[in-house]
Parts: sequence; structure tokens; C-alpha cells
Amino acid sequence: MVDPFPLIFDGFITTVEVSIFGVFAGLALGTVLALGDLYGGRFFSILIRGYVEFFRGSPIIIQLFIFLYVIPTVLNFRIDALAVGFMVFALNSAAYQKGYVKGAVEAIFQDQMMAGLSIGMSRLQTLLHVILPQALRIVIPAWSNEFCSITKSTPALLILGIRDLTAAAMTIVGQTWRVVETYSAIALIYLAWITIVTKIADIVYEKKKIPGIEISA
Repeated sequence: MVDPFPLIFDGFITTVEVSIFGVFAGLALGTVLALGDLYGGRFFSILIRGYVEFFRGSPIIIQLFIFLYVIPTVLNFRIDALAVGFMVFALNSAAYQKGYVKGAVEAIFQDQMMAGLSIGMSRLQTLLHVILPQALRIVIPAWSNEFCSITKSTPALLILGIRDLTAAAMTIVGQTWRVVETYSAIALIYLAWITIVTKIADIVYEKKKIPGIEISA
């Protein structure tokens, strides 16, 4: 009889690592993309919008397949499957978070820029030290939603041969035939993990939110 606990633990750790990396790396890259779209000029704006349309408009399974098989085959190099998983989830998340950050920057830009310039700050200083910190506080609810979405998308890693929490459950069911018990336990683990993180995000948002300035999550 297979011991399910090591499989579940290893799968859970993989899900946690990929989802956390995807969200935080996606936030960093999404912020760069948002600023590039707003201030990088027409050429960069077109490139960024093309990037966003690709990652938002195609299934993440297809993206994983392209980065693991298609691109390495065309360019004649090899890449680790787990590295592809981390990379694609970050790139995918960045496409969504770019929109959140851009909306937040636009929501506060005009008044805050004028205020910064009026006290002698440059446009860049105002953007980095006044506008962007406020924008990142505004997008916390959207970031929370993105975390939920990324976490529930990790079963797509199975196409890379990587066992996340759901894939671990499939392995256990295949060896024990305990379908109800296994999938009920996995569902509870997902529910507990996502609930804990979203509640933490809610607490942080309540402490850091800017009254009167919000964007839709």
C-alpha cells in the first residue's frame, strides 16, 4: 500500500513554490510592463500589448508546451522542465498583473504627479517614490485574486511531468482507488492554503489601503 503523505506533501510544496514565485515574479515583471506601456513610447507599448495578448489569450498548458518543446527544438537547446514551469507561471501572471498595476498608476497619476513636481521632485522621482508605492498598495486585492488563479492552475504542470498537489492525488487514486477520500483531502488542502493567504492579503490591504482610491480586482 502506497503511503499518501509524502506524495501529498511533495505535491503541496511544488504547488506552493510555483504559485508564490509566479505571483511575486509576475508582480515585478508586470510592474515593469505597466510602466513601459505608460511611458515607454509607442514601439514598446505595441510589444508589451502583444506579449499581454499572447499570455492572456492562450491556455497556460499551451504556453508550457511551447516553452518546453517548441522553442528549445527551434533554437536547438535543452531546458529543465521545472525551470520552464516557474518561468511560464511568472510570465503568465505578469500579463495580468500589468493591467492591475497600470490601472492603479492611472488612478492616482495626475494629482500625485502635480504634487510631486510642486515640491521640486522630478517626474521619475515622483513616479518611483510617490506614485508607484501607492499603486502597489491599491492592487493588493487584485494580487490576491491572481494568487488564487495561479494556485489553481498548477495542475497544468503535469504536461511537464511535474507532480503538483492535484497530480499527487491522481497518483494516489491510481494506486489505492480511494477516490472520495483522496480528492476530498486535496480539496480541503487547497481551500485551507488559499483561504490563509487571501485572509493575510485582506489584513495587509486593510492596514495599507488608501481611503477613496480603489480599483476593481
